[in-house]
Amino acid sequence: MENEVYFNQNSLIKIDEEGINELKRKAKANANGKYRLCMQHSPQDNLHEMFIVRGKGDYGRPDKHLYTTESHTIVDGAMLVILFEEDGEIREVFELSEESYRTYRIDTNIYHMQIPLTEQVVYYEVKLGPFTEISNIYPEWAPDQENIDKVTTFMEELKEKIRKFQLENEE
Repeated sequence: MENEVYFNQNSLIKIDEEGINELKRKAKANANGKYRLCMQHSPQDNLHEMFIVRGKGDYGRPDKHLYTTESHTIVDGAMLVILFEEDGEIREVFELSEESYRTYRIDTNIYHMQIPLTEQVVYYEVKLGPFTEISNIYPEWAPDQENIDKVTTFMEELKEKIRKFQLENEE
């Protein structure tokens, strides 16, 4: 995890295109293809602002937050955003990209996940801290990332659910 997350320790931090490219290089250097630049100084800070890089095929378990809203803004690439009902049924599906929605914000208590659609996706996340063990609540209907067989099955089933949801909700 040490090479996957960096907490800013400066009183001012600025990120330009070269900075984004550096984050992408750092993600590629990690076995899991992820990297997170935390603009805040620590997990205990009251405001969390993060640039997150993930690779295509990465599984991020759905979660929800009881006490904080969350927003994501696309920086580079594209990802699918899925919002779920409490029972795991799909509530909403949309793309975050330069060609589609650029940003979204969700309220508390909504299960959500993102699926990278491009080789790498970079997005900016903002939510209130501090981060604690109970900050993220995971549903029983979605497997932990450590259980690779269950994750594979879950993602195959989710892909089909998304396809059906999109067909039913075409305009």
